[in-house]
Amino acid sequence: MVSKDARTHLESVVLPFWLTHGIDEDAGGFFTCFDNRGRQRVSTDKFTWSQGRFVWLLSRAADLAGRGLLDVDAAQALRWAERGAEFLLEHAVQPDHTTRFVVGRHGGDPESQGQPDRSVYADWFVVMGLAELARVSGEPRWLDAAMPVLHRARADHLAGTAPTPPYAVPEGHSAYGPKMILANTLLVVAQAATALDRHLRTRDLLAQSVQEVLWHRQPDGTFSEMPGPDAASLVHRHRVPGHAIEGLWVLLEALDVLQDDRDRTPLLESVPALCELGWDREFGGLLRYTDATGPVQPSGTTQGTAYEELVAATWSSKLWWVHSEAAATTAIAAYRFGDDRALPWFDRIWDYTLRTFPGGEEGAEWIQIRDREGRPLDQVVALPVKDPFHIARNLMQIIELQATRS
Repeated sequence: MVSKDARTHLESVVLPFWLTHGIDEDAGGFFTCFDNRGRQRVSTDKFTWSQGRFVWLLSRAADLAGRGLLDVDAAQALRWAERGAEFLLEHAVQPDHTTRFVVGRHGGDPESQGQPDRSVYADWFVVMGLAELARVSGEPRWLDAAMPVLHRARADHLAGTAPTPPYAVPEGHSAYGPKMILANTLLVVAQAATALDRHLRTRDLLAQSVQEVLWHRQPDGTFSEMPGPDAASLVHRHRVPGHAIEGLWVLLEALDVLQDDRDRTPLLESVPALCELGWDREFGGLLRYTDATGPVQPSGTTQGTAYEELVAATWSSKLWWVHSEAAATTAIAAYRFGDDRALPWFDRIWDYTLRTFPGGEEGAEWIQIRDREGRPLDQVVALPVKDPFHIARNLMQIIELQATRS
């Protein structure tokens, strides 16, 4: 069964690496600066983005373990999550309720040079980690600590002043990515507030965020990533199928939390549409970026921005998170919602993912970045880290999904 494969892989490949190499027992927080192959730790710096995600991961793992769905020491995982949360609150969260982008091992200045001061994504991942810890531990203090960071980051986002490193949004464009991550964050916060019986208006904020994300859905079922004033531009035309697929399960789960009775059919129709848009017909797997017309190199006029250069240089690469998110989303559509169109896509993506990304003899855990033909690329994507968040989250989603069907 698929869930058995997911659980075995999580327990025998992914978690052993991170619970052995990722926990900083001395200083608190987590080590995530490993090379793409997982063979060498390249820095002891702690990027807030990944620290918040690690708190979420350990909290959710403890939750699954407590329900008998994962063979992990739940109490230990929760202790590590709490130490990680304490590290963030002491060293990363600032008096103005923003977060530092990166800190050193003990919370001081980092080794890394030239890093930005802040990213709204880091803010939101701190909130996500603290909120999940609050839900699982039953301790409201973690949620209380998260709310000022959430409100500051959301206000900056709505005002158009929220910084989005590592990728600056080209001027005049409305980006899907920040909206989707905010929706995901608000989903976790709403779930925590419900579990703790706290009335924080989070459902209203989540409902507004859902509409922001849905604004990007196109008539063909795909989602635009950065629509702008020039329909002929590369930024307007390009698509990020993995991002959009990730957002689909967030939207489906958010509608359930909101007890919104709208028809799910349009979102379910988007699942195969986005898979078809991203699927590499020559080598298999999902492309990082595509053109609006299909799984080919994005085209259009350019202005010489760093983001355009990134799209042009890396469009054909195959990324770990794209595939694990697509596996989870297609599984949810197929097995939870009974959508027959999603099932063959799940089978295809699941098979490609487990054939391609686990390191095996080439490296530890997953080799997260591959070229178009599936060969390892020793490069950096987004942050100079090796991040377990997507892999573990999506495997846990598949495990939970099967548990609800048993």
